[in-house]
Amino acid sequence: MEQQATRILIIHQGALGDFILSLPAMSALRYSHPHTTIEIWGHLEILRLVDKSPYADAVYSIERERIAPLYTSDNPVPAGVMERFRQFDLIFIFGGEQHKIFVHNLKKGGIENVHRIDPFPPPGSTTHVIDHQASQLTPLGLNVPLSRPALFPHQEVLQRVTPFLERLKTAEGGLAVALHPGSGSRAKVWPPWKFAQLGRHLLEDDRVRIIVPIGPADREHAEHFLSLIPDDRIIPLSNLSLSELAGTLKRCTLYIGNDSGVSHMAAAVGIPVVALFGPTDPQVWGPRGKGVYTVYRNVACSPCSREEMNACLHRKCLEEITVEEVYRKTVQDG
Repeated sequence: MEQQATRILIIHQGALGDFILSLPAMSALRYSHPHTTIEIWGHLEILRLVDKSPYADAVYSIERERIAPLYTSDNPVPAGVMERFRQFDLIFIFGGEQHKIFVHNLKKGGIENVHRIDPFPPPGSTTHVIDHQASQLTPLGLNVPLSRPALFPHQEVLQRVTPFLERLKTAEGGLAVALHPGSGSRAKVWPPWKFAQLGRHLLEDDRVRIIVPIGPADREHAEHFLSLIPDDRIIPLSNLSLSELAGTLKRCTLYIGNDSGVSHMAAAVGIPVVALFGPTDPQVWGPRGKGVYTVYRNVACSPCSREEMNACLHRKCLEEITVEEVYRKTVQDG
């Protein structure tokens, strides 16, 4: 591994949760090259979470239309695109099998220091995503200093959200609980009516106020939940940027949610998390952090493949999780 690199490029086009699970691997690059300029290319809204942070000096949209030829073996790669990549001493691409052609084309163009990190363990593996990625960096002479992701919301974001959350804590010792009944996949969602029952339990404590983050992927489930438990102590939060959501979660007392990118974000900002898992294995995909608890009913058919998960009609793995056992986890955390 070249130790005198002055510029490193990381390419990561994964979704929110996938990106957060890759932060420990990215920290290895900063740890090994503390004075190097690091750029990350990917989905800009996600990348803003780490802009001007220990992970990245700059972040950019990957603009896939410009680099599309790198994903095929037939089309010539424009010279200007290759020149852009030649600005970097080391390139790390987080991607599956389809990125092998990408790496091949870069090397064919004379760019040698390119490494592909397979982001996910193979089907049937019980190795956590973070450990799987770390195992690929060790042979390159890179040690992964973090065993769990960490996000550091910018101070100006924290200052914007703090007054709002302080107003929620109207009672002495007030508690702002983030409850997220949605997920990027309908197959990973605990029933909204159970979230509503859980919300009623939480509101038995007069100090509690509940905030409900609502993003484009989970609006249906969030609105269903809100319709089942109309209460002015429950505050829906729509139209937040991911950076604002991270700052809001950082100021919360507790987070409860499904297997989703937002659950990984909550764990990464360092608050206690109760995460509900059904068709996916928390041993592989679970959020990592201090005070993270997972609730998982290991029924005979769980975990299952993506195809089985999407075709499932009964959702026993989630339906069998009781409100009481989730509530006990929140009490356990205090």
